[in-house]
Amino acid sequence: MMYQLLLDSSNIYLAVGLSKNGKVIDSIFYNAWQRQSELMVNEIDNILKRNKIDKKELDAVVVGIGPGSYTGVRIGVTIAKTIAYALRISVYAKSSLSLLKYKSEPTICLFNARSNRSYFAVYEGDKVLEKDCVLTNEEVLDFIAKHPDYKLAGDTKQIGKQSVELDVLSNLASFKEDERVDNIFLLNPLYLKDLLK
Repeated sequence: MMYQLLLDSSNIYLAVGLSKNGKVIDSIFYNAWQRQSELMVNEIDNILKRNKIDKKELDAVVVGIGPGSYTGVRIGVTIAKTIAYALRISVYAKSSLSLLKYKSEPTICLFNARSNRSYFAVYEGDKVLEKDCVLTNEEVLDFIAKHPDYKLAGDTKQIGKQSVELDVLSNLASFKEDERVDNIFLLNPLYLKDLLK
């Protein structure tokens, strides 16, 4: 019986989960802004102990690689790589914005990128309608106005809008084979500077 460890610390929350056959079997998800580095390893130990799962029963780590908080993204990716290397298991890398999508409906996914900007993408199920990028908040509001039927998810306070409920861990658990990292040493977080137009 093999399990997958699910990790994301790219924004204000800490997400740690366990999945099997694409289904989340346990999860930890709470606001841990600027505390992910001190909490994530302990929460991984807690979730494994709570489910009586030995680390050797893991066959993969699935991690959100950004965009997002510089420190938060780095923490999640570094821990995922370390565990995968130590256990000789696979890593699957997912856009942190894709983790915000709402079921299979078109979803505008946002994180606050500071300086009146947002990390922005649009996902519909497995389809990418708008690739991860950085937009001004004015551009985001303009896009929302042109797509009133799309759901809005993530960090939306900076644009004065309400977000749908997030299901980050279920989105992590639905990883695909083409998201597997061939060489974990080449896996790098996706930072803001990489997305500037």
